Amino acid sequence: MADAREHEQPGAVPGPRDDRGTPRSRGQDSADGASQAADGTLAWSLTAMSEALRRLAAASAADVPQAVAAATEAVWWVTLADAAMIRGHPGAYGAALAALDPAARRAVEGSFAGFRFIRGQLGYHADPGDFIQPQAAPGGGSAPPSAWAWAPLPPPPPHRGAAREASPYREYRAYLAGRPLGQALGRAAGFLSQAHATAGRAGHNSTPAATR
Repeated sequence: MADAREHEQPGAVPGPRDDRGTPRSRGQDSADGASQAADGTLAWSLTAMSEALRRLAAASAADVPQAVAAATEAVWWVTLADAAMIRGHPGAYGAALAALDPAARRAVEGSFAGFRFIRGQLGYHADPGDFIQPQAAPGGGSAPPSAWAWAPLPPPPPHRGAAREASPYREYRAYLAGRPLGQALGRAAGFLSQAHATAGRAGHNSTPAATR
């Protein structure tokens, strides 16, 4: 996978500017520009997430490194899109969560926490391949990479800040480990798409998000 750090700060879409306006109009332009930039970052992240999921779906089981890279890249973009959605449209995000039944909501929130655990470990404490277990197809041969499973990893070794990672690790074990890659990624992407659609319909920009 390409160096993930290159993707950590997606480019923002510049907002309008009018240097000739009054201080109040310039302030409004600044707020409008910030809002447009946030929406641009969100749209950019969602597009990259969809493309990463398509690459995972098209990956070949015969090329394990390429399949692992596609899966971990999809994790990266899912977590970035999730963060951008929470920042840009917290009300729509909360409304989309509230629309789920309790079990589905726990699964969505647990999956996102598990993905954040993966992202936090990659490149620092774990190799991408450590998180993924290729699976055999029911009729023999290798299953497609989207059907491979998240590995049931042991707890990460203790280190500074480990207390903050305990909960994401538990969520990873509860909601990702042993389950198909595509299932959890698809569930997270579907939720984000629904939340984004809710934002577009209702204009939820400033309503506080539901407690996660």
